[in-house]
Amino acid sequence: MIRILPFGAFHNRQPLAYAPIRARLAGPVELVDTPSEAQILLISHHKDLELYGTRLLRLLAARPALRVVLLSEEPFWDSCWAPDPFSRYQGFATPEGVLPYAVLNHHTSAIYRAQRIPYFLLTDPRYIAHYRPLFDRNAGRSAAEWLAHFRDVPLDAGFIGEKRSHDRHNPAFPAQDVWGLSVFRSRFTHLCTAGRVLRAGKGWSDGPPRQELPDWHADKLALLDLRCRYVAGFENTHQADYLSEKIYDAFAVGAVPLYVAGKTHAVHRLVGPAGWLNFYAPPPKATAFDPRRRVTAPEAAAYAAVQARLATLFQDPAATETELDRLTTALVAEFRRLLS
Repeated sequence: MIRILPFGAFHNRQPLAYAPIRARLAGPVELVDTPSEAQILLISHHKDLELYGTRLLRLLAARPALRVVLLSEEPFWDSCWAPDPFSRYQGFATPEGVLPYAVLNHHTSAIYRAQRIPYFLLTDPRYIAHYRPLFDRNAGRSAAEWLAHFRDVPLDAGFIGEKRSHDRHNPAFPAQDVWGLSVFRSRFTHLCTAGRVLRAGKGWSDGPPRQELPDWHADKLALLDLRCRYVAGFENTHQADYLSEKIYDAFAVGAVPLYVAGKTHAVHRLVGPAGWLNFYAPPPKATAFDPRRRVTAPEAAAYAAVQARLATLFQDPAATETELDRLTTALVAEFRRLLS
């Protein structure tokens, strides 16, 4: 049994915080309530080191066998806040000395290297539950029917996301092909002025933050469903193993996704190499996109094929179960390695 204490201001944003994953870990992992019980103190953001570094160092001084592990689910945090997002073993300077810690993230481990379903969609069963009826509907449409749909949609493009322009949100690590996309996608949204365009989210529209809605994901799907020719699926960060819900949302609502992915990006094997538009260029640079652009017949054929594959994927409970098994096995293996 591996005894773990989730610790810090971001303890609710890491794999063990989500019920489907936590349930799978109940055998080999025990979540404890105090540092004196723990073998691993688990933090989730570099900010936790800034907030609690001295306290963590004192806990290690009292119990040298204790391990501090930064388990990050978010390349956006790693690339924008961490001085080094790519090294597995690091040290954080505190007024009382250097705190040693290990980093488990998309770059330093295989935890998030999905085989069929990306990590984020496993954190809450509602995501796939939302998708099932939409992809079932979509899978019944032919390429010709999609072409007719794209011709007649009321909106040319839809963009939902927070407007960001701060330099912090625009990191670049060319050697690792890791790029911040928050500023890129905000600029892309701003430059998309032709046609009928929906822009929503903090900085683009009024109202409370979308995260405060009773179900922000269902709200997003309902807002966009069968209304747009193109929908932006741009991530916060370009990293080879990182996919969130965004490109899947665009397919689910019957729009062609706009995305950024290099040749080694997991989207090519998890979704497929076609059926979406790719704006990858190192470094990513937003240019004016005309969403009145017509979808071609070959693009519609590839799009219909993706819809059929995704419908099959999300209707198969074994696919989710197998991916959860893979994820939790990888987590346990990493924890054991750090304790050995």
